[in-house]
Order: sequence, then structure tokens, then C-alpha cells
Amino acid sequence: MTPQRLTEAEVHTACAEIAAQGERPTALTLLGKLGRGSLTTITKFLNSWNASDEAQAIKADALPAIVRLPQELSKDGEDLLKKMWNIAKGIADEDLDIQREALKQAELANQAKVEEAFKFSEAQSMKIDRLEDTLAELQSKLAEEQNDHAKTVVHLNEAEKTNVGLTKDNEQLQNEIRDLKSRVAMLEDLNKTAARENLELQKTHNATLKQKDAEIRSLDMQIHKLQTSLDSVVKSNDQLKSDIKDKASKLSDLTIELEKLGVRYSVAADELKTVKSDLKVASKAASDAEKLVANLEGQLGVYKSLDHAEKDNQG
Repeated sequence: MTPQRLTEAEVHTACAEIAAQGERPTALTLLGKLGRGSLTTITKFLNSWNASDEAQAIKADALPAIVRLPQELSKDGEDLLKKMWNIAKGIADEDLDIQREALKQAELANQAKVEEAFKFSEAQSMKIDRLEDTLAELQSKLAEEQNDHAKTVVHLNEAEKTNVGLTKDNEQLQNEIRDLKSRVAMLEDLNKTAARENLELQKTHNATLKQKDAEIRSLDMQIHKLQTSLDSVVKSNDQLKSDIKDKASKLSDLTIELEKLGVRYSVAADELKTVKSDLKVASKAASDAEKLVANLEGQLGVYKSLDHAEKDNQG
């Protein structure tokens, strides 16, 4: 994980804390206190702090680099140090010879380590050169990434503007949807009302159809009766043909009955026309009734023609 980069504010805060202790901040004391950063960066931020109003107010340049104790404390401390020095010297003299031999051995070992350190330093120097080259490449890529980031920010701003427009359009569409929902609700209410009215009309229509069906059945019965009468008339007509001279008086009576039947037929035909105008989309029974009436009219026409022929023969 990459360590966090040292900021100018952190360096200024550390400078203020060191100055509050009566000591002048230096690059080395700041490095020891902060524990990170390079001396170049720390020195740059230290110079900016020294030029600040805060440093000028406390006269940071006049502060000592290392805090010095008062003279009274220094005298007591010096006596104490002398006692400690005498005790330490007595102990140290006993171990000095042993330590000298050990120091010689350590010096030889340190010399080897120094040579090894020089070699390591050269290797590290070469590695640093390679790292600097890599850093330059990374900086170039970073510049490209920053350029791409700037372009992306421009695109994002344009997209944000487009998004604002779409948001407004969406709000307008939401309002239109709410209006449409209210209209749909109103239409649903009207549809329910129309359905109820349609149901009532359907009931009325069914009742009317039932009534017309009853009337048609009544007419069918009347037509059946007329058909029966016509059949009997036809039979009588056949009988009259054979006995026309003997039954002239009966023919006159039958003529009168036929005229009555014609009047009844005319009334029935008028009623059928009325039923036809009211029930254009009637059931098949009405259609069959019309066909029977048409057949009856043909038979009556035949009968009338036969009657005229008989009258002509009598004349």
C-alpha cells in the first residue's frame, strides 16, 4: 500500500508544536517527529511556515535549535553527571580492555560490512536509476490519464446536462401519465355506467322479444286456423265445381264468407307488416310466419281467380 503523501498543513502543525516547546523547528526534528516524508519536501514546507504570520509572531528564527536548561539546573545536573561519570568510569575501565579487543573484531567486521554496503549502494543506485526511468514513464502515463480524466469530466458534465433535460421530460411525462390515469378512471366510470344502461336495455329488449314472440305465436295460431279454413274452402270449391248449379245459393253464402275472410286476412296482413317493421331482426319463427303468409296470399289469389272464373261461367 502506498504511504500517504505528506501535506503542507501537517508540516505547519508539527512546526507549531515544536515551537510551542521553545525549540526552533528544523528539517531533521520535523522528520523525526513526523516519521515520513523527504528532507526536500519538509524543508520547502518549513520555509513556507517560517514566512507565515504565525512564525513571525512567535519569532521562530530566534528560538534555539536545541532547548538549553537554566544555569541552576545545569549546575546540579553537572554534579550529578560527574558522580555518574566516576561510577561509570570505574565500571568501564574494568571492561575497557575486553571491549577494545571486541572493537577490533567489530571494526574488521564493520569494514567488511562497509564494503558490502558500498556494493549494495551501487546496486541500489542502479535500481534507483531504473526506478526513475519507470517513474518518468508513470508520470507520462499519469499525464495521459489526467488528460483522459479531464475529457471524461467534460463528457460527464454534458451527460449531467442531458440528464437534467431528461429529468424535466420525465417529470412532464409523469404529469401526463397522471392526467391519463385520471381520464382512464373517468372513462372506466363512464364504461360502468354504460354497461349498466346496456344491461337495462338488454333486459327491456328481451322483454320486448318475449312479447313479440307471444304475438307471433298468436299469429301462427291464427294463420293455422286460416290455413285450415282455406283447406276446407278448397274442398268445398271442389264440391262446388261438381254441384255448381245446385248450390248457387251456397256459393253466394261462401262468397260472403270469403269476403269476410279477405277482410280478416287484410287485417292480419296489416298486423304482420307492423310486426315486420318493429322486428327486422326477428327470429327464424317470424321468417317462417312470413313465408306461410306469402303462401296463403298465393292460395287466396288462386281461390279468387277460381271464383271469378265461376262467376264468368254463371254469366
